[in-house]
Amino acid sequence: MAVVFDKDVCNEVRNKFLALPAAEDLSKYYSEDVERVKVDDVYVSRFLTHQKEDETDVSKYSQSDKTEAAKMIDSVFTWRKENNIRDLDYSKDPDHVLTCLYYRNTDPDGEDIMWIEPKFFDKNKREEFQKYLMWLVENRTKAKECSRLTVVLALDGVGLTEVDVDFVKYFINLFMYYSPDTMKKLVVYNMHWLLNGIWKMVSLLLTEDAKKRVFFVKNKEIFKHIHEKSVLSVCGGPDEGSFKPN
Repeated sequence: MAVVFDKDVCNEVRNKFLALPAAEDLSKYYSEDVERVKVDDVYVSRFLTHQKEDETDVSKYSQSDKTEAAKMIDSVFTWRKENNIRDLDYSKDPDHVLTCLYYRNTDPDGEDIMWIEPKFFDKNKREEFQKYLMWLVENRTKAKECSRLTVVLALDGVGLTEVDVDFVKYFINLFMYYSPDTMKKLVVYNMHWLLNGIWKMVSLLLTEDAKKRVFFVKNKEIFKHIHEKSVLSVCGGPDEGSFKPN
């Protein structure tokens, strides 16, 4: 589960955000986002822990870290309003191909697993895939929204022609810069060696701390990260709940 700091620490980050020159015009944010950051200590804590991966000791966070957390609140809130995040709605009958991005089962800590099957991506619908991913991250259940995700990138049988590099970059940017402390780990399953060059390019977007959350696995190695019974057939597991194309 997410780390929650005491109210004094959270108030310090809140006040730094509200004191930013960029925050003078609150109309550039969703009012719901501003109200949430004013009252939700769990949410504020995620902006702070995003600055130091997995650090739970508040004494390790400097004033600079708290300032960076406040700046991240501004950039995230601005991005959310510019991309109409709260207005997205795929709750009814989304284009079937979009649902190759989905939640199913939980990891050993009881937190959601997001499965991504790039084999079925349609590059002509990249913008819709991006919006659908935003919506998935945004619309987790209230019981789950403060926990972190294990994300599985199922690359078995995926070659150079199937990989949408721009979408992968978008996916990395979303979790790196606009979803504070949301992705616990990224499990990359059976990546073909031909994709090594693409990954090296994409990994330039990651901080050193973020790189520590990426795990490349082959076949049964995935069971080190997810219980075998919860692994989908697309990754060699017994659960037949993988995406079914039309």
